[in-house]
Parts: sequence; structure tokens; C-alpha cells
Amino acid sequence: MKNICKITCAVLFLLFTSSCIKSDYDAENCPGLYTITPLVPEELKQGSREVLTNANTSILYPDKLWRKTEVGPDKMLELTKGDYQAVSLKGENENVGLSGTVVTLTSDETGLINDPSDFVGGYIDFNVEGGLVDWGIINYDLPTSVQTRPLVIKVKTAGNNAALVSAITATVDGITLSRDLKDAFVEGGPQDRYAALKRGYVAYTLGEKDTDGYYTGARRLLGLDANVKQNLTLTVHYQGGEENNRVLNFDITSDLSGFHTKDILKPWVIRITLSAGADFSATIQDWAAGPEEWIDATPIQ
Repeated sequence: MKNICKITCAVLFLLFTSSCIKSDYDAENCPGLYTITPLVPEELKQGSREVLTNANTSILYPDKLWRKTEVGPDKMLELTKGDYQAVSLKGENENVGLSGTVVTLTSDETGLINDPSDFVGGYIDFNVEGGLVDWGIINYDLPTSVQTRPLVIKVKTAGNNAALVSAITATVDGITLSRDLKDAFVEGGPQDRYAALKRGYVAYTLGEKDTDGYYTGARRLLGLDANVKQNLTLTVHYQGGEENNRVLNFDITSDLSGFHTKDILKPWVIRITLSAGADFSATIQDWAAGPEEWIDATPIQ
């Protein structure tokens, strides 16, 4: 969003334009005053327009060099004629890397993805036409989006051999490792999932049973790769050695429909009840998937 705020302070005008006046003042090539204002994602904001403070912002200048820049409604920038791009992130951890507008997570050589943090981000492209405009400040709003969402796996065991289950592990493949920042999580957005630039998988060790008797694990995802299906592999570890383990594979692509667009501030939970048979078999007894309330779903501060 572009808007112009009039400056009535003559001192500011004289200070800023002094260098242009000394060189016979060229309105076309003299820098103009600009601000860039990152905004809180629509899903997290409390008011109609909420500024995202202390965002990490870099600007791509017309000389094709990125410069880390402090921005905000009170941070004036002197920009000359040309095309610019501004990128802002907030809340990213050490597993989140950014190159231009492409976000990439760290992973191992097999494609096992490390968890990102609960971060937001976005970018804008804008053109500076050159010169001062009515001796005013031009502001560009920079909208941001929610960039990650937890996927929770919950498994309960029932049946004759339920007491012999010692642990449950899981993997989910078809998970986004790298993508453009714009392919984020948007409530009611136009697209359920986006093609990843790179993909990998996440692994779960389902820990101690919760109060409802479920083995539970959570991983935070950058997204789902639209190029492939998402597959869940569950390994039921029985007491008595690996020969008793049972591996179950499920296509969960349809169970994740809405992951990028539905109740995006809530984790997506896959809840499974397994029947552990007397012959160390394991079969699905009950299955549910969808967004649920979770303590991890907290707004960016």
C-alpha cells in the first residue's frame, strides 16, 4: 500500500535537500524520503492495521546489492530512482535460512528436516520514480504471512498386546524444505498447498502417553509439497526385539487438505487408534485428522 504524508517542518526539508541544492538541485535524481512498514499477518493482528515491530528487514537496491535496513513508520530512508525489493522476517530461528525471497530449512544428508520456529515474513517489490514528491514521505506497507504450522501425530494402542508396545516412531514425507515466502499459510487462501523448491521429510519419536493415553509427537512444518503425496510411516515397537516391530504405511495427502488454509493458527492433528493383536499385528481401529487447539499456537509478539 502506498500513501503520502505531508512534511511541514522546514528544517527537515532544508537538511535533506541541502546536497541537491548545492548541485543545482535535480528533482529527478535527488533522493526522496520513504518509509517501509512491515505489518502483522491478518490472522494475528488485533486491529485494522498493526505494525510488526523489530522485524529483520533487508532491501535489494537498484545496484542489485542487499542491505540490512532498519525500517518502520518512523524510519525514513533516502531512496533514489529505481526498482527495489524489501523482505522482512520476525521470529526465525537458526534452522531458517533466507536467500532473496526463498526460505530454506536446514536438513541432514538424507533430507531429514530440522524444525523451524514460529515465524512470520513477507516481501514487496516497489519502484521509486525519483525525486521528492510534494516534499513528502512515501510509505510502503509490507504485509507478512504466517510461515509455519505444527503437524501433531497422536497414536493410542488398544487390544491384546497393547501393554507390550514399548514405543512408536513415525516419519512423514513430501514435506517442504524450501519455498518462496509468498507460498505461506493464509486463512481461506486460494491454494491448499504449493510446489516446493526442495522437499524432505520429518521424523517423530512419539513420547510418553498424554492424559488421554496417546503417544504424541509434534513437528513444525514449512509446508506441504504439492508435487508429491504425503505419506505417513508408523513403526510400532514391541517388547522382545526388532523382529516383533510392525511397520504401517498410509497415504495422508487427503487427510492434510486445508493444511495451508484452514484454522492456520491451530496445529493440524492426526489422531490414530491402533489395535495391537495377539500375533504382534497392528491395525487401524480409529482415525481422525484436522486442526485442533494446542499450547504451541501462540501469536508472534
